[in-house]
Amino acid sequence: MNELSIIDALQELETTLLQLGRLADALQVSEVQPGVTCHAVWNAQAQTYTYHTHVVVPGMKPSILTQLSDLFFNAYTLQQHGWYSQFVSGVMAPLPASTNIQGEHQLGQGYFDFGVGALRRYHLLFSKIVIDQNTHAVVLRSVHENMPVLKPSKQVYILPPTGDVFSIDHAGLHWHHICTTSGVRLLPGVLDRWLMNALRATGLDGKERETYTTEAEAFIQFVKTL
Repeated sequence: MNELSIIDALQELETTLLQLGRLADALQVSEVQPGVTCHAVWNAQAQTYTYHTHVVVPGMKPSILTQLSDLFFNAYTLQQHGWYSQFVSGVMAPLPASTNIQGEHQLGQGYFDFGVGALRRYHLLFSKIVIDQNTHAVVLRSVHENMPVLKPSKQVYILPPTGDVFSIDHAGLHWHHICTTSGVRLLPGVLDRWLMNALRATGLDGKERETYTTEAEAFIQFVKTL
């Protein structure tokens, strides 16, 4: 489903966190050199592709994990993102009710300029989890929520698994930016998914990959200023 209720999204969180962890662990074993890689794998549950951008930055201290997870958890409160120029603005709000689900949670509505006409906006549940002393995660999921729309825009959706995993090991800081989305509403309804899947399956997703790698390269420069 494109969107879940907040309660259902929280119930889905544990499964998504396990998926993110498996993806991150697999690349951390095989990719230890500084730099950026971008992979795409078919996601049968979402019926589209999941993109996994992996960044390795040597020489980072473990304290960077808390800085980064806090920053990404509160990303829609920032005036701009030092790692992602397409961000325009956003707002965040607490959950309407408390929960005993692991981690910290809040709602966010963010606006982005992808260069495809109208702004695109996300309505998301943000969940920040300290997995262990060497690994933090911020998990994202599209949810139904009642925050007013602030700018003319088209809503787009985040599906599982999507999130950011930050980890420290002997190679340095690993940033795993894992994103699952069926498209940006270039076409109506299911046609948008079919278009994006066709581009991705035939290797015509160069623009999409360029967006991820450009973001990753900006992240490397940004994180060195923290």
